[in-house]
Amino acid sequence: MKLSVAFIVYNGSNFMEQQLDSILNQTVKVDEIVVCEDNSTDNTREILEKYNKSNPGLFKILHNTHNLGSNKNAEKAIQHCTGDIVFLSDHDDEWLPNKVERTLEYFEQNPKMYGVFSNGYLMNAQSEIDTQNALWDSMSFPFEQLKNNPVLLIEYINTNENCATGAAMAFRRNLAFLDQPFPSIKFLIHDRWISMNLSNDNSLGYIEDKLIKYRLHPKQETGGKKSEMQKYIQMNWDLLNNQIHVDNFKDMKYILNRIEINMHVQYQIKKYSQKLYNNTDWIKILEEKHAVYLQYAYKKFPLLTFLRSIKKIFSPTFSR
Repeated sequence: MKLSVAFIVYNGSNFMEQQLDSILNQTVKVDEIVVCEDNSTDNTREILEKYNKSNPGLFKILHNTHNLGSNKNAEKAIQHCTGDIVFLSDHDDEWLPNKVERTLEYFEQNPKMYGVFSNGYLMNAQSEIDTQNALWDSMSFPFEQLKNNPVLLIEYINTNENCATGAAMAFRRNLAFLDQPFPSIKFLIHDRWISMNLSNDNSLGYIEDKLIKYRLHPKQETGGKKSEMQKYIQMNWDLLNNQIHVDNFKDMKYILNRIEINMHVQYQIKKYSQKLYNNTDWIKILEEKHAVYLQYAYKKFPLLTFLRSIKKIFSPTFSR
């Protein structure tokens, strides 16, 4: 079985060597590392060339002539991978030595699953580990309530929030949607698009083990909430179940924004001609949820909700 890494990097000089070393030092070696370098302005290219010379035949390095952004850069890297299994990698994290081995064990034990994501440690810019919270906590993922409940997990991914960060994801390469252009939709990035396709095919699994060290630092493009993690985990679980426990308008705005962001994503996916699944049910769930929460907001916070609605006329969160 051939193993590929889709490695995306932009201005990665501060952390990239640590990540590349962790990939090279796996207990099970990968067969190719496809690097899409997104027109960096630091010395990323020189570092990559050093690794390329030290590991002949392992790297396939593609330099973009203009910045594509993480979504399209990941698409490009994936589509240049030739392995049976593709591991996604950001430039600023670190893999545990058994990440590849443990992931392959999962696929061998679950031959009908096409993708899998794991938990991870959190670390800061100085590579210090957060001893209180893990990757899934930073993503507000209510795993304890969702584990062993695939139906709810699918609904969560499509109507609440992504829980499968690309940095901790691997999937089989022979999936039709991977060879199509990834949609360019506001609020939708590559890892959620992949997890949506896999979950709608009921073929996305999870590994509870922490297999990466996920770095939170000021310059990263995406990342989890750094405070009040347990609060947002509970809020996402309540939102999934339409359990309204909101006593301040700040939290009400967060919930309405989350619903509306998901409505926007699903409305735009519906228009996307190359999608391979029907998302009508997710739109219906979100529209019903939005009506319930908006009605509650007008009842609980009438003036503030009215003012928010006026603002949304001129700056809407979603479009159909």
